[in-house]
Amino acid sequence: MLKNLRIKNFIIVKELTLNFENGLQVLTGETGAGKSIIVGAINIILGGDFSKGIHFDKAHKVVLEATFTIDEQNKLLHKLIKKYDIDKSENELFITKEISPNFRSKIFLNGRRISIPIVEEFRSALIDFHSQRDQQQLFDNDYQLEILDRFGDLFSLRLQFEKKYLELEIKIKELKKLEKNEKENSDKIKLYKYQIEEIESLNLKIGEEEKLQCELELLSNAEEILEQSSKMESTIFENENSVYDSINAFVASFSHFEENNKHIKNAVSSLKDSLTNLSDSVEEIRALQGVINLDSARKEMLADRLNEINEISLKHKKNIPQILEYLKKIKQEIANFSSKQENIKNLINEIKSKTEKLIFDAEILSQKRKEKAIKFQKEIEKNIKELSIPDAKVKINFDKKSDFAELKPSLEDLHKFGKDAIDIYFSANKGVRLQPFKIVASGGELSRFLLVIKKILSKKMDKKTIIFDEIDQGIGGKTSEFLADFIYKVGDFHQVLCISHLPQIAAYADTHFAISKSSNDQNAMIKVSKLNKKNRCEEIARMLSGSLTMASQSHAEELINKKLRRR
Repeated sequence: MLKNLRIKNFIIVKELTLNFENGLQVLTGETGAGKSIIVGAINIILGGDFSKGIHFDKAHKVVLEATFTIDEQNKLLHKLIKKYDIDKSENELFITKEISPNFRSKIFLNGRRISIPIVEEFRSALIDFHSQRDQQQLFDNDYQLEILDRFGDLFSLRLQFEKKYLELEIKIKELKKLEKNEKENSDKIKLYKYQIEEIESLNLKIGEEEKLQCELELLSNAEEILEQSSKMESTIFENENSVYDSINAFVASFSHFEENNKHIKNAVSSLKDSLTNLSDSVEEIRALQGVINLDSARKEMLADRLNEINEISLKHKKNIPQILEYLKKIKQEIANFSSKQENIKNLINEIKSKTEKLIFDAEILSQKRKEKAIKFQKEIEKNIKELSIPDAKVKINFDKKSDFAELKPSLEDLHKFGKDAIDIYFSANKGVRLQPFKIVASGGELSRFLLVIKKILSKKMDKKTIIFDEIDQGIGGKTSEFLADFIYKVGDFHQVLCISHLPQIAAYADTHFAISKSSNDQNAMIKVSKLNKKNRCEEIARMLSGSLTMASQSHAEELINKKLRRR
């Protein structure tokens, strides 16, 4: 509930503070007195746009502040307080907007600076603006569905459905992304499979290339190696005065003296080692002769194998260890691809199951809506007849395309609020066929229709401040009394702030404010007065006749007393 409003340096207001109470708060005044400035200030505080000509004094900033008491039954408000961790120790919210002379603005909630999107969230929990331009929302089919759901106490089901629908949408987007990736990767996977087959067919081994190269070089030089081997063996053992025999002779000669001198002893020992090493070397060469052959087929095979390795290395620009690591990597890519294909399959099955469940839930919600629509039609007709449209007929039509009995339903037949699209049909006169409300409703009918909706739903809405901004234009006579009573009954459940030209509505006020404007050579300024019983009677008399006469005062007293009797 709006507790008070403070306005400073705003349009034609130097400084003004208004204190509000529960029930119906009515603001009246002459045309052009500045009544809409009050509503405009509230709108700007709660995130509304403002124009450049809003500074009373261009040298100072505009300060607008609204204080709200926190109603314990307002679930949305408490949810937002918890979401943004707002201190509510004093059970109040005070929202301040400052607009500097250069038109930069700041918004504060309980002293903490917040952004416009946040204050707009609080706006929906605190205020319900009802003006002539707001009536246009009745033409919106989504809004029509929303008010039907509110009337039928179906909002919890609607929100549950919306949550499931949005979760399913996320699953579908995930599936499309996976399928797109699968399609994009399919050619790459084909290439990987070919490469795996090609690499594995070569049976590559780390170090193989070096071994093959050594053997090939050995075979390529086999003739020279065998020739040198034979020459070496002959020189060391077979020739006359061979190396072995010569060294052995020196060993025999010096052996007689080795005990006499350490140098001779060491020399004999080294010569003996030389003989042993020569024998070992010849044995190694003889063994080599058994390994090396002039097998051209083996040589060709080695060359072919090295060519295969070189070709795969050049193709991938990698050596054997790097190729084997790449093989491991692309095998993992294929495994991941197979896993993603399995994920796609599982996701398709999950989406199918969730879609079937969602379609079932949509049908249940639709059936409940159709049941509630019948009661809602009757309730609208009953109330709108009290506003001087006695022959009104209302019909809530459901889109025939959503009749699942004639379709094989799918997700395309749904939207986030179910499967239904509705259109309110209306006729104000006997003999005139029902047509879409947005086509046939006049301005006055539109205003009364929305008011009826607000009254019907008032018991089902979170308690908040409802603002009626001159919705009474074009209404007079007996209808004015019905309209006044309607607005007053809305005030049984909510705080109502109503700007009005109708004395009948003013007579119903729980609190009555009169707005007047004065001006001097430099400025115009407004004054807002909270009226006592005597002042109220005078203001209503002025509204009735334009001047204060005994007849108008008597009529004003009659209106006030009639209101008291109806209570």
